Amino acid sequence: MQSWLEKFAARPQRAVLLFGLALLLAGNWLLPLTDRDEARFAEASREMLQRGDYVVPWFNGAWRFDKPVLIYWCQMASYQVCGENAFGARLPSVLFTVATALVLVHWGRKRMNAKTGLFAGVMFLAGLHVAIIGRVATADMALVFFTLLAVWSGWELTRPEQANRRGWWWIFYVTLAAGFLAKGPIAWLPLGGLILGRTLRKDSFRLPLLETVVGLLLAIALVACWGVPALIQTNGKFWDVGMGEHVFKRAIAVNDSHGLAGMLGFIASLPLYFLTFFISFFPWSTRVPGALRRWWPARTTDALGWYLLIQALLVFAVFSLVKTKLPHYTMPAFPCLALWLARQISTEGNSFSWIQKRLVAMAAFIFVLTLVAFPLLTRQLLTERLWNELQPHVLPETKIACLGYTEPSLVWKFRSVTTNMVLLGEVNQAKDFLTNPPPYILVVPTKNLGDVPDTNGLQIQAHGLDMVKFKNWELTAIVR
Repeated sequence: MQSWLEKFAARPQRAVLLFGLALLLAGNWLLPLTDRDEARFAEASREMLQRGDYVVPWFNGAWRFDKPVLIYWCQMASYQVCGENAFGARLPSVLFTVATALVLVHWGRKRMNAKTGLFAGVMFLAGLHVAIIGRVATADMALVFFTLLAVWSGWELTRPEQANRRGWWWIFYVTLAAGFLAKGPIAWLPLGGLILGRTLRKDSFRLPLLETVVGLLLAIALVACWGVPALIQTNGKFWDVGMGEHVFKRAIAVNDSHGLAGMLGFIASLPLYFLTFFISFFPWSTRVPGALRRWWPARTTDALGWYLLIQALLVFAVFSLVKTKLPHYTMPAFPCLALWLARQISTEGNSFSWIQKRLVAMAAFIFVLTLVAFPLLTRQLLTERLWNELQPHVLPETKIACLGYTEPSLVWKFRSVTTNMVLLGEVNQAKDFLTNPPPYILVVPTKNLGDVPDTNGLQIQAHGLDMVKFKNWELTAIVR
């Protein structure tokens, strides 16, 4: 008797589409924007809409140079459909994640069979890290999607027998440009994988120099359509900060304590991603070592399997050498690993049973987390508790200051009503802020309340959990 997963293999794209949307959309309206990056991306997109500026992102009245513009465009479009809320901010990431799984389904079915495509798609979606980060309002899943699309189109482009090289050439280099607009030059790693393939297996990869150079010029020109206006508008600061601090500096120095300082720290952290992989790609990661041992003798004849591993290892190698380290940096490798592992497992007799048990367990975990734990967690969040108390007092003309507690989630909340810049800083700036005429709201940690002058204003207190620092705070808001 066929299992339900075997029945889904008859229509893998529809099954993966529905499964991915159900898994990743569940509970996205229940959990507010708690992560710093989520709030910054979401607010920047909202401010671009408010300003009518479609070139340079803004956050809290100042330029934001952290990432290129594509994800902001996507969030702005989502706001037009879903409204300026957490669900709308997260929707683009969900769609990019599901689109990545659908590319895996198509590629796996084309090169092997529908079973392989289905396995690759669901393994990618239900991997622990993707199932969590795949719903987050950041640029990561846009990068993952365009990286996989470049890996796939690069493979098809370099096939010696490929009849439609012109079409694949356009897809590959346009995808490189889109990937750059998603998260910068790291999106061009698939080109490095092709160059490695051409160098190590000359007969298996066709990569003419002239058309490669022309393709790179095309990709650069497409990026420049946004990049040049952005540089002109910011007097070159987008390059200095966006590339200088957020790309080059992260490569050679530890940023925001995300890594181990010094040469010894760098050496000690080199194997980090090869260890975190077993958690990030859980529950599928446990099969990778055994599958790799069985595949190894066939490495010289399995060009596609070799290519997928080369592309994945290139991601791990580059980010292992980068001094700033965060677990999600290696996620662009996961689609390649999902397809590679699906090709190995799909030939086994009990593969449907093995996948199905783990898929059910992961789906149950995610649904409990998002539909049960998210609402319970929301009640404990400091920003939510404070906003629930302050919302009736916030007017469009209200001046806002958050001093001593400067989480971007507060900016996101306050600027849903007022378009005034939210002053963020230290408590010693509070005295100056209180010289403003009403209406205003000053938010300070309750422990610092004695450091500010008494204004006879209404005092509202809130106590709760700061998810970023994972500690409890008590805040007092002075309302006048």
